[in-house]
Amino acid sequence: MREISYEAQTVKSGNPLARFAHRTRMTMATDLVTGLCPMRGTVVDFGAGPGLFLHTLGEARPDITLIGHDKFMAPTFPEVKYAESLDGVASHSVDVLTSFEVCEHLYASEVHALLDDAARILKANGALVISVPIMYGLAIAPKVSNWMIRSRTLKSEYTPAELLKSMVGIRVERPDNPRITHKGFDFRELRDVVSERFAIDAAHVSPVPNAPWWISSQYFMICRPRGSV
Repeated sequence: MREISYEAQTVKSGNPLARFAHRTRMTMATDLVTGLCPMRGTVVDFGAGPGLFLHTLGEARPDITLIGHDKFMAPTFPEVKYAESLDGVASHSVDVLTSFEVCEHLYASEVHALLDDAARILKANGALVISVPIMYGLAIAPKVSNWMIRSRTLKSEYTPAELLKSMVGIRVERPDNPRITHKGFDFRELRDVVSERFAIDAAHVSPVPNAPWWISSQYFMICRPRGSV
């Protein structure tokens, strides 16, 4: 199967609905981090992919130090530095740690490891910003359709019954391997895990803000270390 680039799957998708959702997500991510990061601050993007978000952020905020980390993709933007792991990032040195559209692909132990790293590397008043897909509600049907079109297949990983359950918010079983699928991911479960370690300062949905979450396709959390002001 022909490999599809990250941008072709997201902000340059041939599907206008998917393209709109990802471009709106990118704008929201940039706006949120721009507002959270102080002048000459440091932003680390966990699961940075080729570095598109950090490149976009750097255009809006050239004063920010940009650091990416990704185990599976190589950087394509020369202004973005990459860390081999978060272990190499100094303690209490980061103003904003981001993880966009990554946690849905992590095993539970990896989510806990990310939260451990966040607690260590964030400054006392720093922020952890997470976005994940909403896989329940009205967005599930176009998401599954887009996956089928992009993969050039008439076969879906959802059965008709599972698709209907997802649309009305009934839990669908997750596959054992989360790496290549969003099926059954529930942002509410992740939110509960994160809230055990961090205070969730604010939440946003995209691309339909100020509406119930089940209308949108992405969920954002701004999280603060416990005891921060």
